[in-house]
Parts: sequence; C-alpha cells; structure tokens
Amino acid sequence: MERTGDKLFEEKLRYPASFDAVPKVKALTPLVISFDVLSNDTALPLDQAFVSFQHTETKAEVALPAQNTKNSGSYKLDVSRKVFRQNFGSVPGVYNVALVLGSFAEGGLFYELGNVHMVAGNKAKLKEPKATYGPKPEIQHRFAEPQKMPNILFSLLFTGLAVAPLVALLGVWGRLGVNLQKLQLEPVGSVAFMGLVAAYMALAVAYWVGLKLFPTLGCALVLSLPTYLTGQYALSKRIVQNI
Repeated sequence: MERTGDKLFEEKLRYPASFDAVPKVKALTPLVISFDVLSNDTALPLDQAFVSFQHTETKAEVALPAQNTKNSGSYKLDVSRKVFRQNFGSVPGVYNVALVLGSFAEGGLFYELGNVHMVAGNKAKLKEPKATYGPKPEIQHRFAEPQKMPNILFSLLFTGLAVAPLVALLGVWGRLGVNLQKLQLEPVGSVAFMGLVAAYMALAVAYWVGLKLFPTLGCALVLSLPTYLTGQYALSKRIVQNI
C-alpha cells in the first residue's frame, strides 16, 4: 500500500503463510496485490485468478480479477480509487483477503492472505420506518357514468325491420298457397328438414341476442350437413311420389 510514493505497508508471503497485521486502507491509499504462481519452480499460467474480499461481519463478498502481467505466471491487482469507492466506500470494516486460483491442469486453490481494514466512507444507516397512526385521508372516487342509450323507439324500429323479412316470407307462402298437408306424405324427412331450418332461425336469434360470431359460425357449420341431407332426402321422396 502506498500514498504519494511512500509505502505504508508491504508484506511478502509464501504459501501457505499469511500476514498477522491488519493494515488500514483508505480511499487515498492505493492497494496493490501481486503474486507469482509456480509449479515445480516453473511459472504456471492460470485459467482464472481472483482476489476475494469478504466482510467479516456481513459476510458480503467482492471478487476482483487479477490481471496477468507480461511474465507468465505473474498476476497483479491494483485497487484504484474508483474501484475502492464502488466496492468498499459505503461498507467499511475488516475484510478477509484471499486468492482464488484455478487451472485446468493443476486444479484450484483458495489461499487466505489475511485481513485488511477498509476505513473509507461511513456505514450506510438504514432509516427506520416512521409509524404514523390516525385516520387516513378520504379517498375520492367517482364511478363511471352510465352510457347514454338510444331512444326505445329506435330499438323497436330495428326489431321490426329484423322481423319484417320473416313476416314477408310467411305472407308470400300464404299467397302462393303452400299446402302443409303434403308433408304427411314424407313426415320423417320433411319434419327433420323443417326442424333444422327452425334451428337455423333460432341460431340467428341467439347471435342477435348475444352469441359471439365464431361460436355462431361453428354451430351453423354443424347444422349445414344434416340440413342438406334431410332436404335432399325429402325432395327426392316427393319427386318419386309425384311420378
């Protein structure tokens, strides 16, 4: 650790030793951690190298990556003022420093170096919620006004126009002299066909009252084939009887 070129604390360790002193680190005190990784006195490049800082009270952990220097097997972490403020400025205290090393060839290693005391900033104090008792302000709520409906005469006029084609159809049948007694010649097919036609009319009324479009189309599709078959059957029987 240095300040303006003067070393405040320096410790050289060899695995598995750790330093006993607890140095104080401030925002203006650059913290530099450098280490060499050797395997059988040969530099060993790592696949991952982190320096872990774990708060001894809160157990919160900060892991900073160590950068590989020009020499293979040499790594360095420089905790600048910006990094210090981002990670330790608001949560001071004693941190346990450890190396987290990993290599696919040699495996992993967790090496505790010791403790450092981060003294920058102040501990964040949580504001206790203030309990207030008493009546709450009145909630002013306004319900939606009902929509204006058209005059009942328009509804009656629309109903009359919708029923008019049916009335006209029955009137035309009466003028043409429709003989319903001939239905007795083929009661099964004729009654089934007329019943399906009535079902179509009931489906139209249901759609008008409130049935959705797609269910209406589905019901009409189901009724279409039986209506065609019964109508074809009834007409063919009438033709045979007339012959």
